[in-house]
Amino acid sequence: MDTKKTFIKNPLVIAIDDEKMNLELIGFMMQKNGYRFLGIQQSKEAIVILEKNKPAIILLDVMMPELDGFELCEQIKNNQKLKDIPVIFLTGKNNTENKIKGLQIGGVDYITKPFNEHELNARIQTHVALAASKLKIKNQALALEKDNALKDKILSIIGHDLRSPLSAIKMQLDFILRGIIEPKSPDFVDNTVQNLNATTDEALNLLDNLLNWARSESGVLAVIPEEIQLREIANQIQRLNSMALENKGIVLTISIQEEAKIKADLNLVKTIFRNLVSNAIKFTPKNGSIKIMTQLNQNFWEVSIIDSGIGIGKEDLLKIKNANSFFTKDGTENESGTGLGIGICQNFIKKLGGKFSIESELGKGSTFTFTLPAIKD
Repeated sequence: MDTKKTFIKNPLVIAIDDEKMNLELIGFMMQKNGYRFLGIQQSKEAIVILEKNKPAIILLDVMMPELDGFELCEQIKNNQKLKDIPVIFLTGKNNTENKIKGLQIGGVDYITKPFNEHELNARIQTHVALAASKLKIKNQALALEKDNALKDKILSIIGHDLRSPLSAIKMQLDFILRGIIEPKSPDFVDNTVQNLNATTDEALNLLDNLLNWARSESGVLAVIPEEIQLREIANQIQRLNSMALENKGIVLTISIQEEAKIKADLNLVKTIFRNLVSNAIKFTPKNGSIKIMTQLNQNFWEVSIIDSGIGIGKEDLLKIKNANSFFTKDGTENESGTGLGIGICQNFIKKLGGKFSIESELGKGSTFTFTLPAIKD
C-alpha cells in the first residue's frame, strides 16, 4: 500500500472517546465523507493501537475516566512514531483555559460538542492537508541535505583525490617536454610510460567510482539485467589489472565453473569485481597471491576473492563494513584511495539482490565474498 497516497486521498481518522455512541456518530460522519475510520474507547490502549495504524489525524475527547485527553495528547507528542500526527480535541467544555491548554500541549484545533458535521469535516480536511504539506517539505529538506552532502563529497574527491593523479601525469609530461626526461633513454618505457599508464588507470578508476557512487546516491542508477558468465567477467578484470599484478609480482588464479551464470546488470557486476580485485592488489605485498573462486549455494552463486595480503584489524573492519563511511588506507606500495570502492560494492550487491561479507585477520589476508542470483541451465 502506498502510504503517501493513502494519507492524502483516503486518510484514516482515529477517534478516542469513552462514549460508544459518540464514536458511532463520528464514524458515521467520517465514512459518509470518504474517510477510513477507527474508534478507540479505552484511552489506556490508545498508544499501542495508534502505533499499529498510524492515522492521518486523531480526534481526541478531553473528559475520559482512565487517561484524560490532555494526558493522552502529551503521551502522543512524546512518542517519536506519533508526534507529527495532528490532534483535534473534541469536548463539551467551552472555556478559554481548556482551549489554551490543549494547544499548548500540541493540539492543532479544538471543537466543542455538539459539533456540526460540515465544520468537523472542513477542519479535518484543513489539518490533513497541512500535515501532508509539512511532510512534503520535510522530505524535500532531507533530500536537499542529502544532495548537498553528495555535492560536498564529490567536490572533496575532485579537489583532492582526483587532482593528485592528474597533477602527477601533468608533471611527468612537463618533464618530457622540457627534456628533463629523455624519451630515448633505456628506462623510458619501463619507468616513465608505465608510471603514466598506472597513474592514468588510477584516475580513470577513481572517476568511474565517483560517477557510479553519485548515480547510486542520487537514485538515478538504472539496473538492466542480462545473462552474465562470471568467468568471462573475472578474465576481463584480470586483463585490466595485468600491469598492476605484474608490477607487484602477484599471481591471480581464477577458479570459476563454466556454468556459473547470473542475471544481473553487467556494468554493476564489472564494477564490483574491479573494485574488489583492485582492493586485493592494493593490500597484497609483492609476490603474493589472489584467488577468485565460486560455488553454488542454493539459488545463488557465491563469489570469493581471497588474498594473501596484510589483513584488516577489527576496528578497521567495522569501519569498512559501514557502507555509509569512506574509510581508506594506503596500500603496501603506498597506493592511495578514497574509500568509495567497498561502499559501492556493498550498495550494488544489495541492489542486485545479493549479500556481502568480509573475513580477515591481520597478517593472514582477507576474503571478500558476495552472492548473486544464479541462472540454472
